[in-house]
Amino acid sequence: MKKKTIFGNWEASAIIINLICTKIFLNYPRLAAEQGGTAAWIFTIYISVLALVGFTVIQALYKPFEGKDLLDVAELAAGNPGRIIVGLVIIFSAGWCATAYMRVFSENIKLIALTTSPLSFVELFFIVCLVVGAYLGTEALSRLHAFSVSFIASGYLLIMVGVVNYIDFGNLLPILGNGVNEIFINGAPRVSVFFEMLFLFLLTPFLKRHGNMKATGYWSLGFSIFFLVLSALVYTSVFPYPSSLERTIPIFHIARLIKLGRFFQRMESVFLFIWAAAALLYISVCFYFILFAFQKAFQLDYYKPLIIPFAIIIMAVSFIPTDFTEVIIYEVNIFRNWSWIVAFVMPILLLIIARLKKKKPARKGQAA
Repeated sequence: MKKKTIFGNWEASAIIINLICTKIFLNYPRLAAEQGGTAAWIFTIYISVLALVGFTVIQALYKPFEGKDLLDVAELAAGNPGRIIVGLVIIFSAGWCATAYMRVFSENIKLIALTTSPLSFVELFFIVCLVVGAYLGTEALSRLHAFSVSFIASGYLLIMVGVVNYIDFGNLLPILGNGVNEIFINGAPRVSVFFEMLFLFLLTPFLKRHGNMKATGYWSLGFSIFFLVLSALVYTSVFPYPSSLERTIPIFHIARLIKLGRFFQRMESVFLFIWAAAALLYISVCFYFILFAFQKAFQLDYYKPLIIPFAIIIMAVSFIPTDFTEVIIYEVNIFRNWSWIVAFVMPILLLIIARLKKKKPARKGQAA
C-alpha cells in the first residue's frame, strides 16, 4: 500500500494539524494559562518557535533519506534492533495518545451530553470508528481529514469570533504573566505540545519527495501555531487569571458564552459535534500509526489481523486510570513534559547516526 498510495500536501497537513490542534478542545488553553498566567499567548509563541527550530533541523538532516520513514532511518542507523526499539517507542507513544484522548473525550462527552450513559457505552463509539478507520487504511483517513479539518477549523473560528464582545485585553496584564523563568525556562519542555509532529516522519513514504515533506511540515506547523496562539489569547482575555485555571473544558466554557438573540442560545451543543469529529479523527490516526509501527518494526506482511486485538487492548487500558483527573495528571505532568525527547531529540540523533554511516562506504572507496 505504501508504494501505491501518494498523499497531497494538504491531506498530510490536515492530518498533522488535527493531531496537534485537537488538544485545544481538551485542555491546552488551561495548560498555557497554568504555565504562563496572563502571558499564555507569549508562552505559546515561545514553544512554537522551539518547535519550528526543531523541525527545521530535522528536515535538513532528512534530505538524503527521501521517501524513507523514521523506522527505515532507525534501521539504517542501528540495524534491526534499532528499527524494533524505535518502533516500540512509537507504539507506546501513539498508544498513550489514543488511550488518554479516548478516555478524556469520552469523559467530557458524558459530562456534557450523555450524562446517564455508562462510560463504556460512550467509548464504544470511538472503538467502532477507529476499527473502521484502520480497516479503510491511510488513503481513506487522509481524504477524510482533507474534507473534515476545514469544517472543524471553521467551527473553531466561529467560537472565537462569537465571544469577541467578552474579550478584555486588560486581562492580559501583567504582560509577562508568571515571569520570565516560568515561561522561558520551565516552559521549554512544553514544546511537547507539538509531539504529534513525530507522525509526519511516518508519512514520508506517502509524500515521496523531501520537498513535499518540508512543505507539509511548515504548513501544518504554521496553521497549528495560529490556532494554538488564538486559543490561548482568547481564553485568557475572556477569563481573567487565576479564574482561567478553574475551567475543566476551556473551549466549552467559551462556547457557552455565545448568544445570538433570544432564539439562538446554548450554542455549545452545536460545537459538540465539531469536538467529537476532531477526537474521532485524532484517535483513528493514532490507532493506525500503532498498527503501522508494529507491522514495520516486526516486518509483518499484514496489519489487519491486529486491528481487533489492539482495539480491545486500547479500550481496556483506557479504563486503568481511576478517574478523569488522573488521566489529565499523567498527560500534562508526565507525557507533555518528556515526549519532546521522542518527537525531536530521537529523530535528530537517528538522522545524524544514519548520515554518518551513509558516508563511511564513500570514504573507504576514496581511500582504495
